[in-house]
Amino acid sequence: MKVKKIGLIILAAAMIAGFASTVMAADDGSLERIKKAGKLTIGAEGNWIPYVYNEQGTGELTGFEVDIAKEIAKRLGVKAEFNISNKWDGVIAGLDAKRYDTVICGVNPTKERQERYSMSVPYAENPFAVVVAEGNKDINAFEDLKGKKCANSLTSTAGNIARKYGATLSDASLTQAMDLIVTGRVDASINNLTSIVEYMKERPDVKVRIAAIYKPENSYEIESAAMFRKEDVSLSKKVDEIIKEMIADGACYSLAEKYFGKEVSDNISIYKK
Repeated sequence: MKVKKIGLIILAAAMIAGFASTVMAADDGSLERIKKAGKLTIGAEGNWIPYVYNEQGTGELTGFEVDIAKEIAKRLGVKAEFNISNKWDGVIAGLDAKRYDTVICGVNPTKERQERYSMSVPYAENPFAVVVAEGNKDINAFEDLKGKKCANSLTSTAGNIARKYGATLSDASLTQAMDLIVTGRVDASINNLTSIVEYMKERPDVKVRIAAIYKPENSYEIESAAMFRKEDVSLSKKVDEIIKEMIADGACYSLAEKYFGKEVSDNISIYKK
């Protein structure tokens, strides 16, 4: 009888502890912090057409990721405030240093990031491609990157894909990468397919070509999610709810169509569920 009572006491204590933990997570203050401040601060990398960039002649920040972040902030009942970096590596460091509340910038929810950060449900899909100089006939598939040099951010998903196929990295943004490719200082770069296509439209004088499109082993490799510090549970959960609403009511699809075109948006699998 005593053994049974002790067991019941332990079970009750465990249930109370679990309940307390849930309540603490729900009341961690992160969502209240945003509402009290009246703004959601967002870290992102700039000069990334059509995702995060300055409209020519106006200096106004625009792009798919910018509009996604603004819509999330609007549904939170606050304003969106952006902190733009010229390098991807500095964006994640800024989140760690608490310079902003979230990173919304095409972040792939890899297993490593899910372990270290709180990642939202995905709100978009962005296929990767490898781009090379127009006259480069040696690289026609990702397997051809072995022993080659790629211009990519060192901590990006694209950079990790390049390493997976045996390439070495030279740290560079998309614009820098294109210059390095045409001048022969690197062999290739991996980047978002839409960004490469947009760049080629804007700069037809830069003689590059798309050599291959990446076929991911895991869906998260091409998905985009909002990134939060692990402790900001209530904020990340609320944004999760908002993103699900934005997918359900077509807001994400509409923004994808606006910036990528109907053909791309119609083929984003998360909008079909």
